[in-house]
Amino acid sequence: MRSDGGGTGDGTYRQPALHDLLNPKSVVIVGLSERPGSTGGRILANLRRSGFGGGVYGVHPSGRDVDGVPVYPTLADVPDTPSVALVCTPAGTVTEVVRQAGEKGCRGAVVFASGFEETADGAARAAELRGLAARHGMSLVGPNCLGAFNPGRDLWLTGTDFGADLRPGPVAVVSQSGSGCILLAGSGRLGFSYVVSSGNETVTGLADYLDYFVQDPSTRAVGIVVEGLSDAEGVLAAVRKGHDNGVAVVALKVGRTELGARNVASHTGAIAGDARAYAAFCRRAGIVPVTDFDELTEALVALSTLHTRPKGNRVAFVGLSGGEIGLVSDMAADFGVHKGAPGGVGGRPSTENTEDGAVRLADLAAGTREELAEILPDFATIANPLDGTGQLVGDPDRFGRLAAAVAGDPGVDLVTVILDAPPALGDRLATSYSRLLATLPGVRERSGTPVMVLSNYGGGLHPFAAEALAGSDIPVVHGTRAGMAAIAAVTAAATHNPVAVAEPPRPDPAALRDVLPALEARGQVSQDVLAELAERYGLPLPERIVAESADEAVAAADSIGFPVVVKTASPKVVHKSDVGGVVVGPSTPAEVRAAYEAVTASVARHLGEPAPQVVVEELVAGGVEAFVGCVPDPVFGQVLALGAGGTLVELQPDPALALPPVSPDDVRRMVAGTPLARLFAGYRGAPPADADAFADLVPRVARLAADLREAAVEIDLNPVAVLPRGRGVRVLDLRIVAASNSAASNSAASKTVRLPRPQTR
Repeated sequence: MRSDGGGTGDGTYRQPALHDLLNPKSVVIVGLSERPGSTGGRILANLRRSGFGGGVYGVHPSGRDVDGVPVYPTLADVPDTPSVALVCTPAGTVTEVVRQAGEKGCRGAVVFASGFEETADGAARAAELRGLAARHGMSLVGPNCLGAFNPGRDLWLTGTDFGADLRPGPVAVVSQSGSGCILLAGSGRLGFSYVVSSGNETVTGLADYLDYFVQDPSTRAVGIVVEGLSDAEGVLAAVRKGHDNGVAVVALKVGRTELGARNVASHTGAIAGDARAYAAFCRRAGIVPVTDFDELTEALVALSTLHTRPKGNRVAFVGLSGGEIGLVSDMAADFGVHKGAPGGVGGRPSTENTEDGAVRLADLAAGTREELAEILPDFATIANPLDGTGQLVGDPDRFGRLAAAVAGDPGVDLVTVILDAPPALGDRLATSYSRLLATLPGVRERSGTPVMVLSNYGGGLHPFAAEALAGSDIPVVHGTRAGMAAIAAVTAAATHNPVAVAEPPRPDPAALRDVLPALEARGQVSQDVLAELAERYGLPLPERIVAESADEAVAAADSIGFPVVVKTASPKVVHKSDVGGVVVGPSTPAEVRAAYEAVTASVARHLGEPAPQVVVEELVAGGVEAFVGCVPDPVFGQVLALGAGGTLVELQPDPALALPPVSPDDVRRMVAGTPLARLFAGYRGAPPADADAFADLVPRVARLAADLREAAVEIDLNPVAVLPRGRGVRVLDLRIVAASNSAASNSAASKTVRLPRPQTR
């Protein structure tokens, strides 16, 4: 680990100037005055207190020196070329100051003032800042921020007191909320390589900071506090670069609810994006999501302390209290912990992971169980989680043997020891617990298996724990829930299987050529174009014939074969069953004729104009009805959704979501979390459905969405009939409409990935 806390400076960064901004050789404080409590004065005090060895200059119209620092009337008068301009002036003056800094040759600026994207009249100032930074090749922290802190150099580019005695360490933090920096820095739980309050991220964004941090040799984990994303593709690329370098990224998302998203927008002007789309993005990128600052803190403690990540996600829990083992077992379910073999939680059989990072209770091998039986008292139950019983509290030798037996099991990737260490623990127990913990570094070294300690109390830690584990890479995480989140973070970082980052696919010119005129004319794609697209992308539609009279409908039905479906072909009707636009099952010429008359009359009444055209379609009987759809999100692009379809939509309040591209295996994992899993398996005596054919269909829908991304469309296949195994699928209704008035809304508060409405056909 580097001692100076700085990056190498020779990496390839999205913003090359960011290294000079975070590791400046000299700074100029614009707006430095003797006024008590001023931002510039506080920054100078921090620089003085930390002993910054570089040049420090001031700029103020008065030109009066402040506390021995030379102050000049303008930036142009400063004799040196400072690396960074710290802009402590009101919003209305910022763009002119940044222009002068760029002309002076400054590599970066920190802008503390608010009054940019988060205000109605600040957007123009923000746009001007972006133009100036691009023109001069500058990085810029903020506006509307607290600045940056480089503990490795004890360098304060901020007027905020983040806390006393902040120590260098392997955690980098970037928070769009300034209070997030204050909380994490003041927790006393972490050592930092960098802390950046990024604010509005008008110029330098989250993707830029991540790209820099994951290449920094002094950083092992990055914590981010996210209000909104403006460059999802850049973040994705940076996080994946982090995986290659062994640097995990943990994210706390603010604005997951409608109220939270509205508050985020008023705070920074960020587009929060749909919360479920954000979760899908984290899965795709390999970002570890957490739900509060406790979870974020403990996850960063664990990831930054462990020098070696576990090889997999099989976790063994070892404790000395049956009650606390029960508590951990209860809490495990909230974090997707899969049940182990007999002896696991609830005695249920083990299951394979359903997605990357899911914690699995390790199945203890027979040899391990035999070894444990020799160590434990006769009344102990050998299980995972394992209660070593209170008899071992005063016997560190037996406890060490117990931990070693579990850590040596080839089916265990991570050992978590449950041992409480509240701050006011009595001396006798503190001494006993200290002796128990002191056995763990040796267990860790001999077995090679990573070890963690979980204290169920989240309000602090007795000094004995730190003393007993000093010099080891065994983290102690606080609080049952936050500690479980930390364990889940460790296994997620260890097992994420990144998908290769591919260039965005080129749009199919033929697809766009066919679709764009239809969208411009009607707002949705006509049946003939849909049929051509379905054939091109392998979306199997039922056999269908367009008819414009009752006689043509009868002839079509005779050609297809009875029974059939008769439905309106009017492009003005979206949900056909709602307006009497569908008749299912006519099986004679007379019934087809009657169906034609009923459909056209009902639709004509609804539209107030004739609608003589219908589609006569093969009746697909049996199978499971599913839906597949793609909706554009303003932040993440196309979002793929699937679930139970047709009249079964109400079975599932929220669909399964993913960000394309997806593979058939991705689709199977998505299906596993929906009612489709039970329906495909054969619900209430029905034959098993052709789940493999459905898994092959969905990636083709995603490819169609990618080819049509420039057209900003919403794609809806509902229902899709998934026929009995071996018989494939049929797309019973395919719809492509312009998304400008629905899912493409830019309102963070109202944006949602919408379920399709139930349809009969």
